[in-house]
Amino acid sequence: MYFTFTESAVKDVRRLPIQTQRALQTKLRYWQGHADPLHFAKPLMKHRAATHRFRFGVYRILVMTTGDELRILRVRHRREVYQ
Repeated sequence: MYFTFTESAVKDVRRLPIQTQRALQTKLRYWQGHADPLHFAKPLMKHRAATHRFRFGVYRILVMTTGDELRILRVRHRREVYQ
């Protein structure tokens, strides 16, 4: 499985501090290196677009799964990601 970003997710990541961006990159590589990256994710039941979410410190990464692709929809702080 591999990760891809939507335009809004790219904008979200660019708004993060540089150190957080680097840590996020490292964490995504770690998750991608495993046979089943969704093992680290929590399934979402009531979200209209995302199927899973990854937890990254105080940030949440909303993901939509399509076949072998994990499409990152949003990377936001936990207090505002589900709004």
